[in-house]
Amino acid sequence: MHRFVVSPENVHGSTIHVTDPRELHHIRHVLRLGIGQRVTCLDGQGRGYVGVIDRVAPERLDVRIEQRLDRPVSAAPLWLVQALVKGERFEWLLQKATELGVARMSPVSTRHAVVRIAQAQRTAKLERWRRIAQEAAKQCGALSVPAVDPVQPFDRAVESLGDAAWVLMPTLAVTAIPLRQVVEQLQREAPPAAGRPVAILVGPEGDFDADEVALAERFGARPVSLGPLTLRSETAAVASLAMLQYALGA
Repeated sequence: MHRFVVSPENVHGSTIHVTDPRELHHIRHVLRLGIGQRVTCLDGQGRGYVGVIDRVAPERLDVRIEQRLDRPVSAAPLWLVQALVKGERFEWLLQKATELGVARMSPVSTRHAVVRIAQAQRTAKLERWRRIAQEAAKQCGALSVPAVDPVQPFDRAVESLGDAAWVLMPTLAVTAIPLRQVVEQLQREAPPAAGRPVAILVGPEGDFDADEVALAERFGARPVSLGPLTLRSETAAVASLAMLQYALGA
């Protein structure tokens, strides 16, 4: 069944109004759907609806709701603070992180990152990333679309980590403890309270530098190891998210 994202404000009782020009074009001219065909609508905030198209107008399409979808909300939403990597690899990671249920993604610039995004390009980049997250959520049937933050310097990003229940930082530093061991300890000593995110900080290909690790530790980050092999940045992010999903029972 085809899936579409709608604004929560466009859900009115038993009817959904599809008004986004991009979605309307896709429905009418790409998929050629019409009255009587069943679709799934996702509001991007955790709610989904199965319904039937029952009205097609020039600037709007109406869906009559037949079933409301409800999936458990993760007790500990995953928050990925990710160093910038090259364009296609970052977009691939954004797709995979969405498929793995990440709730928030914060791109950051770090000292060893080779990618720099000019200030004039950042608005367009952010819009593209948010569209990719939306399309990935539709593709995998996620009821929520992850929030994607504007790019910010690493030191500014870590200042917001006080909102997180846990902050884990995969690194090649010799003092890092295996992720599994750290998670087991945290689950015994400080299980995440409902609604508080678990943050994972993933560095660039050259890893975080010593000052960045020290700064993150001051804001509560725990350096962790993903094993003896050196992983690409996007591989480390996907591996970390998958491990945390398993550990948290998601």
